[in-house]
Amino acid sequence: MPKGRNLLLSAGLLLLAIAAAYFGWLRSGRSYEHFEMTSERSVFIKAGTYTKGNVVGIQPYMVPADYRTVDALFAKLNRYLSIAKKNGSFTPATVVVFPEYIGTWLVAINEKAFIYEAATSRDAMKTVIMCRPLSFVSHYLRSDADDKATAAVFALKAEEMAAAYQNVFGRLAREHSATVVAGSIVLPSPEVKGGQLTVGNGPLYNVIAVFDEQGQLMEPLVVKSFLVEEEKAFTGVTEQASFPSFATPAGQLGALVCADSWYNEGYQSLSEQGVDLLVVPSYLVGDDIWNKPWKGYNSGTPPANVSPGDIGNLTEGQAWQKYGLPGRAPAFGLQTGINVFLRGQLWDLGTNGYPIILSEGTADVIEIPADGAAIVNLRF
Repeated sequence: MPKGRNLLLSAGLLLLAIAAAYFGWLRSGRSYEHFEMTSERSVFIKAGTYTKGNVVGIQPYMVPADYRTVDALFAKLNRYLSIAKKNGSFTPATVVVFPEYIGTWLVAINEKAFIYEAATSRDAMKTVIMCRPLSFVSHYLRSDADDKATAAVFALKAEEMAAAYQNVFGRLAREHSATVVAGSIVLPSPEVKGGQLTVGNGPLYNVIAVFDEQGQLMEPLVVKSFLVEEEKAFTGVTEQASFPSFATPAGQLGALVCADSWYNEGYQSLSEQGVDLLVVPSYLVGDDIWNKPWKGYNSGTPPANVSPGDIGNLTEGQAWQKYGLPGRAPAFGLQTGINVFLRGQLWDLGTNGYPIILSEGTADVIEIPADGAAIVNLRF
């Protein structure tokens, strides 16, 4: 056999061997049997008196392995709702609210087991990319985001994430016969079409879906309007801010996504719509950031009435109380609300924040352990 043909044959065999090894690697390492549900402490709080209904704010303590499958995430979140139900928190007019970004980490769903034990989120996402290199390159080249890599990772998992998000939170709403504000998820050009959460090929948006008591998606999605600097690198904003409200058995419901609660525009719009209950799903990155000095608002356009003298003198938690829900809602006639934060240890990203309730115009902060979750039943 000629030398050239020998080289081609050898190269072909080598490529086959590499391909076989790669596809073998793709199929391996997907046993999740050694993972167990985390057993953090839960704090259950009741406040107010029933007149119209109640809102159950859930601050779950999340770890990466909670996102390994749809069933694992459902079981984790359902445990909190089951605790609330045992404590008499569910009525025919109950709203449940989860924190910002709780759906975003579905980017890790159905991945290799060692992803959930990776040291950093970057290490975990590198493996997601290695499992889908061609899809990643395709989305990367089409992306207009500043952080093309992050945008591409979310885009390549978008359909799987959207389906899992609707499955989990729709089931929670249906099984507990409650309105569920599902916390947020980052998806490309998301829409509700024919009762399904769909994705497109456009920019990423940070959105919240609301599910009715039958587990059906309510329209429209709530889109975050005011982004902090870290989000701007990969997340887009709508051309015109919109703050929808939803008719529920507990009354008219409004939702503001995290930093949106620092701006007057959302309160003004929701007040004009006659909102009875306002929920604010939020997310803060950093271990014990709640008690650290506030560094000022992290965006290009600061909210109105923010005093420069408060920077460095207030804690992060005090700033949220002064410039967020408790400090702004009453001025617009909104007397009832709750602000919940994601808690947990998601790879190297610590999360922090205490639940804030607004009852009859008066605010209260619920302190919880560092390794704890919170279930807050606000009656109104």
